Amino acid sequence: MNLARLGNKYLADTEPWKLIKTDEARVGTILNIALQIAGSLSILTEPFLPTSAQALADMLNIHLGKWYEAGMSEYIIPGHPIGEAKLLFEKIEDATVDAQVQKLLDTKQANLLANAVAAPAKENISFDDFSRMDIRIGTILEAEKVAKTKKLLKLKIDTGLDQRTIVSGIAEYFIPEAIIGQQVAVLVNLAPREIKGIESQGMILMAENADGSLAFMQPSGLIKPGGTVS
Repeated sequence: MNLARLGNKYLADTEPWKLIKTDEARVGTILNIALQIAGSLSILTEPFLPTSAQALADMLNIHLGKWYEAGMSEYIIPGHPIGEAKLLFEKIEDATVDAQVQKLLDTKQANLLANAVAAPAKENISFDDFSRMDIRIGTILEAEKVAKTKKLLKLKIDTGLDQRTIVSGIAEYFIPEAIIGQQVAVLVNLAPREIKGIESQGMILMAENADGSLAFMQPSGLIKPGGTVS
């Protein structure tokens, strides 16, 4: 890489595209030196980039030399015809990089989910314990981030019984504006508690995936707020 940088700097400093107007012989010397550097690069990069090294050698119309030939002053002899110049490397756009990164992330997530092991079951509860939970279908009317927090959303939910405020730790997974109208399962008889100065009057039920992402527990069809879950 240092040799490539040296070659680029040499051409930038000597500016043969300007010098050609006044000193054609000097330009010939500059281009000869630049070609010798390119020839040496084809040798030195071959162990790491064999395809690109061969492509460079083909453009220079030379054999892919041995290590001892790198740096020779006349590896490419004067008057040697060279081939057509082509781009060795295409510019990689940000969108292409982003797509490849996303592909890797998707593969990682798929592998994680495929190998995930379910959390162990909790101890049994009685039917009476379960029946004490009042779970209703509600609809999110308003949603906003709780100031100075990363995880919390303040939700206003129509439970069919009332319209109440619930604070939920889902802000990292959902955009507030995008969940307006979302139907959710709400544990409405959970004792209120204060979270960041806001009284939270219940809990929305979420499903958690193996990668930590969350999904709403919601009916498969539209249910009027207040519908019971049992």
